[in-house]
Amino acid sequence: MRKLLIAVAAASVTFSIAGCNTSAGGATTGKPASGPAHAEDVAITACAADPTTGFADAKVTVTNHSSKTSNYAITIAFESQDGTTQIGTGLVAVTNLASGQQSPQDANSLVTATGPFTCKVANITRYAAA
Repeated sequence: MRKLLIAVAAASVTFSIAGCNTSAGGATTGKPASGPAHAEDVAITACAADPTTGFADAKVTVTNHSSKTSNYAITIAFESQDGTTQIGTGLVAVTNLASGQQSPQDANSLVTATGPFTCKVANITRYAAA
């Protein structure tokens, strides 16, 4: 558990921003074309303001493509469409994901999204589960 908390903390301060395929309405689909290590394991399937809270929100699917059960700490960055302003970040933590298994997740900025925005995978930390 301590390793996961450390990984989540590291993910929240490490931002090697990698783009995803985005559309004008903030909706983001698919896997990043390039980006952080293990980018093939993370796909943003939706990107929009949460209808209840108004917070920037991303639906994320994590797929373990490694041969071992793994843990993940993932940072999603919410940015203005031109990329000049970061609205906020959301974290995804997945533990004990078996090889080949998928896990649908939700990343939320806890910041109200005003205007259109995009969702990007900022960082992925994957390590073998103990």
